[in-house]
Amino acid sequence: MEYHVFESGSKGNCTLISSNGRYLLIDIGISAKKLRTKLKEVNVDINDINHVLVTHGHSDHVSGIDLFSKDQIYATKLTFEDLPFANELTPYQNYCINGFNVSVLPTSHDINGSIGFVISDDNEKLVYITDTGYLYQKVINLITDADYYIFESNHNVKMLIETNRPQSLKKRIMGDYGHLSNEDSANYLCDVITKRTKEITLAHLSEEANSPEKALSDLMAVFKKRGVDYDKYLIRCANQKDTVSGGNIKEEVK
Repeated sequence: MEYHVFESGSKGNCTLISSNGRYLLIDIGISAKKLRTKLKEVNVDINDINHVLVTHGHSDHVSGIDLFSKDQIYATKLTFEDLPFANELTPYQNYCINGFNVSVLPTSHDINGSIGFVISDDNEKLVYITDTGYLYQKVINLITDADYYIFESNHNVKMLIETNRPQSLKKRIMGDYGHLSNEDSANYLCDVITKRTKEITLAHLSEEANSPEKALSDLMAVFKKRGVDYDKYLIRCANQKDTVSGGNIKEEVK
């Protein structure tokens, strides 16, 4: 399995998962032109993309959704009411989508029907979770022991408080229906990573209330406090511009 986080953040989100010539796209919050460019960079034709998983209906996740037909889109009914019945996703249910096993995880965000995913092929397991204020215990159990984590680390609390954003927005972001802080993200990761885990990609970083350097230093501080060896894992930050790729890329190229 390999993954390519094309964009991640408040301006747009889109990630490609692939295994043995099969593809899943998670969210389409970028333009058709940009998606075609990003796919070309990783040698994938847009006509090969026929299965799109949608986490929720905020514009930074679905602004380019019209590029795909309804029968190619998979989401909760609360996200898109007019999806074909076979494409409706229900939290805590498992689905076979284009040869992948997809487990649907409810997230806690300020929009109905928001979800994350555990995606598995025959050999590996990837967790994709962004846009959530906290994680339910059942979700924590389901995301334990994965090979790869694409995991929200939205803000540094101090940096967020010091922004000029309205107080109501700050409270929303830090609340149970907002976004995970760097510290919360790192603590959850300490709870779920195992010897099996290879890579962590921190996602949906705020451009105003975070930075890649801050997200990584906050994670390192938590890992050190909890006695977790940071150096055992490949840890990077996704961003709003450049593609971040991971997984068994060499194996996939073969």
